[in-house]
Amino acid sequence: MKIAKFDPTHIRNDAHFWFMTEFRDIVLAHNAATLKITPQFTGFTALYSREDEALKKISASAFTPKIHEADAARDETLTGMMEVCKGMCKHYIPATRDAARRVQVVFRAYKHSGSKPINEETSAIYNLVQELRTEKYGGDVQTVGLTGWVDELDRRNKTVEELVKGRFNEGASKTDIVLRDARRETDAAYTDICDIINVYVLLEGAAAYETFIRTLNEVIKKYSVKPPKHKHGEQETETAGGE
Repeated sequence: MKIAKFDPTHIRNDAHFWFMTEFRDIVLAHNAATLKITPQFTGFTALYSREDEALKKISASAFTPKIHEADAARDETLTGMMEVCKGMCKHYIPATRDAARRVQVVFRAYKHSGSKPINEETSAIYNLVQELRTEKYGGDVQTVGLTGWVDELDRRNKTVEELVKGRFNEGASKTDIVLRDARRETDAAYTDICDIINVYVLLEGAAAYETFIRTLNEVIKKYSVKPPKHKHGEQETETAGGE
């Protein structure tokens, strides 16, 4: 038995913080001294508090609610046009059905765009819009009735981009750097604790650590699932390596 491998660098900021919160609570419930990790856990909690403070500063940005709303509208448009295209793949007119199937190939390549970090999503949607407007797919897009959808997606994508730029101009970029660094340091402290406990299991057996490990592994399993499209502003969508 050992703590399952988990790389927290790939989850969004809010999810990352809540994962670390659950980890902290599990350690507190099982007692750091009993687990023989008191010095390491003391260091972890200090870094955890730093991450918490940086995340709160980003959340306080005046632009965050606007980004939140604009990003949700963008995702709704992207999802809507994909659903329309999927339905048109069963159209009663063969030419329309064939056109929808060709456009569907493009959508498949971008199907995970809505779950990307916010800046990566902006870039991905820009590329999607450009591809749908090419000579290769433009006619099919018009046949399927998605021209207006493409224009609206482009408009909403630009809105998100401008809001994000505004938030950074507001001075939050400095806080983002602090948050990114805090995340990396928290990740390192978390990894050290897990490595130490796994070594204890090898040396002493799993009996004293079994409940702790099982509980933590259940939490890890939960956060290993693909994140939902709902985002808590930019801070939830960006990751330590994604800015």
